[in-house]
Amino acid sequence: MTPDDIQDLFKNTPDDEESKTQALKQILCLAEKLREIKSPELEVLAEKVGIQSREEPWRIPLGRSGLLGFFLSLIKDDGLDRGLAAYALRIVGNSCADQDENRQRVVDSGLMPRLVELLGHDSLLQLAIPVLFNICVDYEPAQVAASKARLSNYLVELITEPRLQEKASVYINVVYKLFGLVAAQEFEPDSLNPQAPYVLLARVGLEASNPDSPDLEGFLALSSAALTFLSHPKIQGTFLETPDAISVFLKAFQRAIESPRLFEVDDVEERAQLNQLHNIYIQTLADISAHPLFVSLCSLDGPLAALLLQWISSRHTPLQTAACLALGNVARSDASSICLVQEMSVHRPLIGILSSPDLPTTDAQLLHSALSFLKNLSIPASNKTFLGDAGILDPNVLPRVWEMDTQPQVQFDAVSLTRLLLINCPANVRRVCLPFSSTTGSSSSPDRTPLHQLVELHQKADQDPIKMETARAVANVCRVLHSEPSPGSSLFVKSSTSLSLSEKEAQSLQDFYSEYPALADTLLYLGLQSKFSVLRSELWFVLALMARSVEGAVIVSRFLLQRPEIVSVLVEAVIGEKIHGNQEIQDGATNSLEDFGLNLAAISSGLGQLEPQQVDPTKAATMTKIDRENGLVLITELLKRCPDELSPTVRNTFSRISKAGGELLLDDKTKALQGETELTGST
Repeated sequence: MTPDDIQDLFKNTPDDEESKTQALKQILCLAEKLREIKSPELEVLAEKVGIQSREEPWRIPLGRSGLLGFFLSLIKDDGLDRGLAAYALRIVGNSCADQDENRQRVVDSGLMPRLVELLGHDSLLQLAIPVLFNICVDYEPAQVAASKARLSNYLVELITEPRLQEKASVYINVVYKLFGLVAAQEFEPDSLNPQAPYVLLARVGLEASNPDSPDLEGFLALSSAALTFLSHPKIQGTFLETPDAISVFLKAFQRAIESPRLFEVDDVEERAQLNQLHNIYIQTLADISAHPLFVSLCSLDGPLAALLLQWISSRHTPLQTAACLALGNVARSDASSICLVQEMSVHRPLIGILSSPDLPTTDAQLLHSALSFLKNLSIPASNKTFLGDAGILDPNVLPRVWEMDTQPQVQFDAVSLTRLLLINCPANVRRVCLPFSSTTGSSSSPDRTPLHQLVELHQKADQDPIKMETARAVANVCRVLHSEPSPGSSLFVKSSTSLSLSEKEAQSLQDFYSEYPALADTLLYLGLQSKFSVLRSELWFVLALMARSVEGAVIVSRFLLQRPEIVSVLVEAVIGEKIHGNQEIQDGATNSLEDFGLNLAAISSGLGQLEPQQVDPTKAATMTKIDRENGLVLITELLKRCPDELSPTVRNTFSRISKAGGELLLDDKTKALQGETELTGST
């Protein structure tokens, strides 16, 4: 069969697939004979078939006739003539264009690794690139096979190896798209070229005037591939070890933000793809900035930190969000947080985000990241007052965010930040206790305070995390008020009255608690919830602290009257058992303390210098002991300072528990001493 005969066969074969398949089988027989005798005519035959394979009706018959498989088998021959190899590649590439049936034949042949290897062949790579694209595009099994054949590594070489770069540049955007196809598949991080993310992001950041700059589709593919690779912690570390890696990442991210303008994107679907890409960039920056290497590479006095600081005030929400997350990770150390606030004033643009008139429509992710950043900044004790002085507790800042019921995560973040700002900070406690009317620009009722708003939020919140954080915030207020040398002094206002200091203290505290009738419910929630024992421990500590003064003890006793169910929880904390029924207690309801043989002075003496202790949540083994001690301090102080304020039932219960708890405490100390003695003896 001559070349003309082959051409006539193609020309005269009926249009149905079966006829075409039978005709191609004849050509297959000829091809096999020519191969067997190593005839140069095989190349001529391949040329004719390659031309015909451009026609869509011939593609499926090429696969079903076995002719596609024949030319695939030629490709695996290392000694194959370059011309014949080129025609074989054309046939494979054309046959697979939009034909999943033939793509699967390529996958089943097991020759994907060989096709990938041809990318390193100087004279064939310009054919191998589009062939691989035709096989892989829109067909996941082929993408999986290509990924397993380490296509990504060969693609990296195409854009980094000088001997390959020039030839690959003709199909550079196809190369970029191939990156996107294979990166979407699972891969072994150890098998990836460690420079891949850096190389791809560097290409993403190229100026539009650069001939290697990607088009929109290539841009999306390169970015997606790089970010997918960086989702693996091991690759993150290698990436950060590469010089200028963070700078390259930030430049690529910035270009992604500018992409709608650069690529003149009007299509709705393309804009959605870019928005999704922005979110992935944000998450990836959050991940790599949490890596230990990032902090050492992003010094606060360096250009990277300066760029991130600029982003916080950017008009682009994704850049603002990403900067908050990245710098928030940098701010995990007290030294960095203090520098960021007290020297660099980073908190001011963050407060600007929260106080924006557009707050109701502000992106939730931006609000979450800004609040999370501020939470890290508020941890160092010396920063709390700086943040308060900057107006973070003003009515148009955090109190306004507390009201965002439609965004519970943001609402929770805002309350959690408030709690941190109130820890051992009298200045901020005073701020939440001052009426809104004393703050410039407030339109609230004259006597309403931020604390009113917090207590009300606790009452109306239907999510436990928000209830817990509001209760903890209130606990911090009470803790500060009763930790001061003069309890309640944060509440003092200038007055011309001639009251003594102690009278002022008592009056201030009484007025304060009478102003917040629902505060008891909010505070005692910590004890009545059963999910987190550490929150109960916080409550016993604060109540014990409050009970160290007469005024505080009276207030606590009134809390117990308001929520009597808290008594049984307190009893369990002291003696380790629940009260089953109250018959025994009621039988002694009319007895005096002395009837129980209870000498409060002796009890106080037996407790020694016991003081309220804050529980360390990281030391779970000590929590039970400290809860018992705090509970005993609380009970003893209430019996000593205001027994008449307690109901007879509660007073008698406390009397019995005080005696039993004291014995348990003595037992704890005895065991501890025995343990020390045994330890000394063993050494």
